[in-house]
Amino acid sequence: MPYGYLGEQPNQKAINTGVFSFADAADLQSTGNWGGSLELIEEQTISSNVTSVDFDLPAEYDVHALEIRGLETDGGGSVLVGLRVSTDGGSSFISTSDYQNSQEVFASAGSSSLVNGQSDNQINLGYVNDTEQNNTIAYIYDANKSGKYTWVSMMSMKQGLDMGIGGGIYDAVAAVNAIQVRGATFDTGIIRLYGVKQLWVH
Repeated sequence: MPYGYLGEQPNQKAINTGVFSFADAADLQSTGNWGGSLELIEEQTISSNVTSVDFDLPAEYDVHALEIRGLETDGGGSVLVGLRVSTDGGSSFISTSDYQNSQEVFASAGSSSLVNGQSDNQINLGYVNDTEQNNTIAYIYDANKSGKYTWVSMMSMKQGLDMGIGGGIYDAVAAVNAIQVRGATFDTGIIRLYGVKQLWVH
């Protein structure tokens, strides 16, 4: 079935250049072939105290999505949940000052503050503690590309209606093939890694 045209399909070399109808889009989305579809790569459930959760980043995706749901620590005050990267398949994770951050944090009381840094040891993904869960969605761009930086954009919400919006970068041109979620000892939560399907190609 040809996609991408309304009416008669023209005779040309370029494939799928045209206007997708609603029926085209619905059909391609139902089979997971529509660009932007999320494909679950791995899910990890935290049921006991762990200090980090690691994921491999499959190279076939230009964009990965990280979903954090109901993350809590086993005690203590608010801490930043962080993301570190690996260039050796997860054998080690880079902990030096090679990360940059910029995140605006908004409190339900109406105040806001900027959390930023140019020489950090992780990319920040929001706050969490032992009584207020963290829920975050973060997108990771251009990992596994040796000629590009790895970028992260995120939006985070903590119970108590503290919200963070921002992003970060691993400040080195290198192929990143694994990530680690860290920052505290976690005792509950679900973390999922997705691949974002590229635009459909015939």
